[in-house]
Amino acid sequence: MAITDKVYLKNHRQLVSQVETSFPKSAFAGATLDILFQGEGLAKLDDATQDRVLDFAETFLDCDCQSNPHCGCPERKFVRYLLELREQGLGPDAIVDVIGDEYMLYAYPGDVLSFLDDSVRTLEAAETLADVDGQPHKARELRRLREGLLR
Repeated sequence: MAITDKVYLKNHRQLVSQVETSFPKSAFAGATLDILFQGEGLAKLDDATQDRVLDFAETFLDCDCQSNPHCGCPERKFVRYLLELREQGLGPDAIVDVIGDEYMLYAYPGDVLSFLDDSVRTLEAAETLADVDGQPHKARELRRLREGLLR
């Protein structure tokens, strides 16, 4: 299960009440994206919540794909965002705090830790494959990325 399947709206009940429509708690669920990020749903939110939802949309939903927001771009951008937070030295608890403060999202620190561990293992495997394939420059790049996550 992808980390984006384990990221939830922090004030889900409040949001459901404001938009007067039921939708999943998962931030990246199709119905959630449709309801919160299209005209009517967004217009029903209070100003503070609307600002956070718009910040989320600007950061993760901005792409030129025809099937946006169901194209996979929001999930890829969010994964990159989490990895960047880790490269800045934030641990799982701090990452959860940041995504909550910036975007009203919540994830369990254990799920974030598991995602980061999986990311390190994936980079390690890719680094080994690059070495075996005779691509030392690619292996060095992957090693640098992996080490950035281990700090």
